[in-house]
Amino acid sequence: MDQRPAPDPAAESAPDPTANETTRLLAGAQSYIRTLPAQEQHIASSAANGSPVWAIAQELGISDAAVARTLDGVIAAVTGRRINPVETGGLGADTDPGVTGGYGATGFGDLDTEPMPDNTEPEEG
Repeated sequence: MDQRPAPDPAAESAPDPTANETTRLLAGAQSYIRTLPAQEQHIASSAANGSPVWAIAQELGISDAAVARTLDGVIAAVTGRRINPVETGGLGADTDPGVTGGYGATGFGDLDTEPMPDNTEPEEG
């Protein structure tokens, strides 16, 4: 027999304390929100009207994380908070993954990344 307590429905619907602050910040930034691309504008406007992240994500068919990232970027721009770029590794011979690149160096020596001097196709014949 399961001895866990039943979930509290009031706790599930309790408002997120940061949601009120987000709504307040976005409601005061309508002129900035109107300058955003259509999808970002829709996300920010919906959040300013009090829609939760999950509802916006479901409506647009994108992940909650994508909505949250967009809102974080908008709020950072509105409040003047700096956003640090995220560095990720990529494919290929990139020895310095991330924002700055680093293509050319490999474990076998440097690759010649310059184009060939004569880059014309040979004639048929």
